[in-house]
Amino acid sequence: MNNPLLIDAHLHVTMIGTNTLSVSCQAEHIQTIDDLLLDLKKQCENTPKGHWVRAWGFNENRIAEKRFPTRQELDAISTEHPIMVGRSCAHISIVNSYALTLAGIDRHTPNPEGGIYQKDEQGELTGVLIENAHMNMAALASFSDEELDQAHAIASDLLLEKGITSIHDATSYGPRNLRALQKAVQEGILKQRVYAMIGALNDAHVIVERMLESGIYTGLGDEKFKIGPVKLFLDGSSSGPTIWTRDPYTSDPNNDGVYYYDQETVDRLFITAHEQGWQITAHAQGDAAIDMLLNTIEKANQICPRPEARHRIEHAGVAAPDLVQRMKEQNVIPTPNPAFIYEYGDGYLKHYGERTEYMFPLKDYLDQGIPAVIASDSPVTDVSPFRGIYTAMTRMTQTGQIVGGKQRINLMDAIRMYTINAAYASFEESIKGSLEVGKLADLIILDRSLLSAELDELPDIKVEQVMIDGQIVYQREKELSE
Repeated sequence: MNNPLLIDAHLHVTMIGTNTLSVSCQAEHIQTIDDLLLDLKKQCENTPKGHWVRAWGFNENRIAEKRFPTRQELDAISTEHPIMVGRSCAHISIVNSYALTLAGIDRHTPNPEGGIYQKDEQGELTGVLIENAHMNMAALASFSDEELDQAHAIASDLLLEKGITSIHDATSYGPRNLRALQKAVQEGILKQRVYAMIGALNDAHVIVERMLESGIYTGLGDEKFKIGPVKLFLDGSSSGPTIWTRDPYTSDPNNDGVYYYDQETVDRLFITAHEQGWQITAHAQGDAAIDMLLNTIEKANQICPRPEARHRIEHAGVAAPDLVQRMKEQNVIPTPNPAFIYEYGDGYLKHYGERTEYMFPLKDYLDQGIPAVIASDSPVTDVSPFRGIYTAMTRMTQTGQIVGGKQRINLMDAIRMYTINAAYASFEESIKGSLEVGKLADLIILDRSLLSAELDELPDIKVEQVMIDGQIVYQREKELSE
């Protein structure tokens, strides 16, 4: 069955690739802390002294001990390698003493703005880095140019296997990464079309300020690589949980999350960006963070009306009805991640309680005529668009619990969010997002009809062939059992 291209409107393509160069905590054999430590030890034995050893995808809720490894346990693996174990949300990590020393961090180092160096009851660093503390360390644990090329090639192949021909890259660590991404597209290493958000996972405001001084704005580029919105991080991770909420967490009445910037800073950067012609967006998961971004967008549109600005909100996790109404009034495009519900939904019920009734509220967006898009945020969750579509339709967690059942949508609406709506979010609906004469010859062939498949079959759908610009760039190899 021929289908239009699938667009993932929010993922981190470089991180998808570089994760394959690190220890995967999601490997089936890693069931305990000792299993992870054994893999890290093997990695250290094959890594030159002084070079980083990294692990990704750690989720304490799936490990037998229900905790992070300790700094001391990582120190026992190696005192001659900096070690970082990243949580699955990509907002929290645990590092060893070598890494802390390398970064110049000790018990007296003040927390960075929007981040926390966790300490124990004696005031000693535990090695757990939260939000901007993690982001800064992850930037330090950078990869070589050769590794980035390798990572982009691996990520491109994985995305083709899932039928994804266009991506909106949600940034990684600074201008060097952006250059590597553009180079990968130009050299054909990365075959997907890229709409690049401009920012960074650490100190995004610095990158935004530089871009505002550059004189360029959203839309520069071509159909292969195009400059997208400027982007900030406003709060934390929905699964951490570290998102910034208007009311305290259901699981902790003393906690309402982490925020990165005050309203004045967001206004200063984003109103200027709006006036210069930029599309603006921000990672905003909690309702307090969404409220902050909408405050800025409302002010910007009042000062300098731009009806077709198409400003975005990345994730827009806890989007109560009043916030959805304001999105409609300001022509804002949210990019929710329903696959998060499958992977992290049990925790959402625990931490956010009744607020889960309007987490990633796809049905509310449809009812209000808001052109929401579905995105994976991979590697935070499964990159498969069919997993995203399935969860948008079921709202079911891995354990079978329902999170916000009233927000279920049908198949065709989910497909539109992955295709034409996503093209609209990058101002490209005239050239992609549907099968029409005159549009780009990007399409995929599946192993069965998406429209007639049983609901439970959706996550298992396989891509047979991918075409970009009329050229076949992926052909699935048949398994022997087939």
